[in-house]
Amino acid sequence: MTIWVDGDSCSRGAMNALLHCARQRDLNVHVVADRLIPAARDEGVFMSIVDAGKNMADDFIFSRARSGDIAITRDFTLGIKLMENGVIVMNDSGKIWELQELETRAREAELMLAIRQGKIARKPLRLYKEGSRFKSSLLKLIDSM
Repeated sequence: MTIWVDGDSCSRGAMNALLHCARQRDLNVHVVADRLIPAARDEGVFMSIVDAGKNMADDFIFSRARSGDIAITRDFTLGIKLMENGVIVMNDSGKIWELQELETRAREAELMLAIRQGKIARKPLRLYKEGSRFKSSLLKLIDSM
């Protein structure tokens, strides 16, 4: 099992919690981003740096993740594609997704984007609780496998 991390969007608190879990449980973690994530390099997890550009990290993860792996991402579309291939998907606040939930959230995000582009509403502010909730969810998921 590999834990794939969409490093371009993973919060520092979640990354720190993940790296702590990786040390404790000897987990295979692969961080993918368009820039170096110093914490990942320092902890000795595997890191791939992809070209900057839309969906480059997503495409890398999607092409390599396998059924039974875990992916950590905020990207609903990537999450849907991964789940359809048997990958377990969670976000960096510790939410373990069900496919139907992700599909609903993706539709809502598309609607909000259309509204924002029409200058009808501003992008909503999202605050992510870092660290402990993520770590708790990750450990629960790993222990159940």
